[in-house]
Amino acid sequence: MITTELVIVLPILVAFLFMLVLAGRLTDARSDVVGAANDAARAASLQRNQDAAQAQAQAAARDTVAGERLSCRGEGPTVEVDTVRSGTEGEVAPFGRGADVRVTVTCEVNTSDLTFIGVGTTVTLTEVAWEPIDPYRSL
Repeated sequence: MITTELVIVLPILVAFLFMLVLAGRLTDARSDVVGAANDAARAASLQRNQDAAQAQAQAAARDTVAGERLSCRGEGPTVEVDTVRSGTEGEVAPFGRGADVRVTVTCEVNTSDLTFIGVGTTVTLTEVAWEPIDPYRSL
């Protein structure tokens, strides 16, 4: 009787355990992408022009992701840098004082090592961070 119950319940418990592992990995990956977006936005806001902001944001996001040992598919996280007028939702502004830097970081996380529980797939995580360009600094 106990053996029969064990045979029925044990696979369910093991599957639940692996689902917890998946949830934990995705939660950790999400926090790493949030950190990468924040670091990238800060690095971009300290630059003097749009091109330098894009390059530094990309470097900061890659460094943060690498430091957290998060593996993004492809060549790492993709980073998009835009500047918008402060206080608006999406009004495009030139790079300079009075603007905000908006950075979007996207990372595709591969969970194919969990295929034995039926969830081996790719999950796309995207995070947006904003950072104001200092209105009192000289550009």
